[in-house]
Amino acid sequence: MKLRIGFFFIALFLFDVSQARAGDPQIEVMQGQILQLQKLVESVETSMADLKMTVGNQNEVIRRQTIQIEGLQKTRGITAPAVQAPMPSVPKAAGILNPDIGVVGTVQTKFTENKEDAEGNNTIALKELELNLQGAVDPYSRYDATLTFNDALEDQNVEIEEAYYTRWGLPLGFTGQIGKFRADIGKANLLHAHALPTADYPLVIRNFFGEEGLASSGLRLKNNIPNPWNLPLEVSGEILRGNNGESFSGISRRPIFNTHLKTFFETSETTNLELGWTTMFGDENPPRTILVDDGTGTMVETSYTPPEGQDRYGVKVFGADATFNWFLPEGKTMKWQNELYFQNRTDLVHANDRPWGFYSLLDYRLSPKLSAGIRFDYLDPLDVAGSNGATAVSPYLIFWQSEYADLKLQYSHTTSTGNGTKTDNAVYLVVDFLAGYHKHPVQ
Repeated sequence: MKLRIGFFFIALFLFDVSQARAGDPQIEVMQGQILQLQKLVESVETSMADLKMTVGNQNEVIRRQTIQIEGLQKTRGITAPAVQAPMPSVPKAAGILNPDIGVVGTVQTKFTENKEDAEGNNTIALKELELNLQGAVDPYSRYDATLTFNDALEDQNVEIEEAYYTRWGLPLGFTGQIGKFRADIGKANLLHAHALPTADYPLVIRNFFGEEGLASSGLRLKNNIPNPWNLPLEVSGEILRGNNGESFSGISRRPIFNTHLKTFFETSETTNLELGWTTMFGDENPPRTILVDDGTGTMVETSYTPPEGQDRYGVKVFGADATFNWFLPEGKTMKWQNELYFQNRTDLVHANDRPWGFYSLLDYRLSPKLSAGIRFDYLDPLDVAGSNGATAVSPYLIFWQSEYADLKLQYSHTTSTGNGTKTDNAVYLVVDFLAGYHKHPVQ
């Protein structure tokens, strides 16, 4: 606008001069230069308008890509760096206010020697359908929610698998999360069922934390620890509701405290290693023996489990995990993943006061379309004392139709724990499909 005003007065002055000295060749040359200057000014103003629009569009693209990167980092287990300053404020269009939506489905067929009419045995079932809602709250935070639906044996049900709020850029570089989330325990527990390389969770995860691992409402804080070796060293601390997990009291007001430490480093140009350590403390809720009237005036002993719980921090769970990745020529990769857990507890609730278990998984990506692997499990379970423990061998194949759809074929041979259970053989056929914002390579 200022350029136009300046140009107007210059043109007015030169026009007066041109009228006073019409026919002067120098004046005619100046008039031609003025016309060229006018065109140049108009061109510059047009370019500035286009540049302003381009910058605005690029800011919006950057904002969207930042949100998507944070989502991908979350699904792959990568910690986003702390943000020390807010992102530039970008006006929101109506569509940007809507959440990013994704759908993930897992259909499982299972054939087993087990004659029990248990969930999933010898049938085809929609094991899980996830509805994912994710998006930015403001320049400082985001939300993630996962609702799961399944075709259960008795009736269909809906569950809030995860729903939490993330705030980064907290003092001292901390990132905070509050809501319901999968506990930061090792590797397998952080993954949803469809993201596992196998059709099921390892035996030790199922026995210690639940059939699909441990997810609970609570608070989590994460940060990176500076160290003289300049290695990425992440620590997380969690306070979780105590009514989750097979190992703990089952009472909400008795929290579970969990810490996890992990580091990552490259061992060569084609290999890397991730190491982690887990420490958990929680309450037991052992039964008490009390005297009650049997109705005839006689006092008899009976077992009573108090609803308020007792034996504070009587359950201690420790775990170690190690994952080795080897990147081979022609896009082939090999992953060797291991987790070990053991407990120190009483035998008042569960028969075994020193349960422990581990698994070791070897996964080989043969080609972009095919993976093969095997998982070995050992478990000295919670409710069986003095046994030799259960073992399971589970070879599997994965056909990758694309990075958003795969088919898994798995065979599992599980031995008895010595408490009357039988050896079992099972075959799984699993189809995973992903669409929408949550889509990512299922590995």
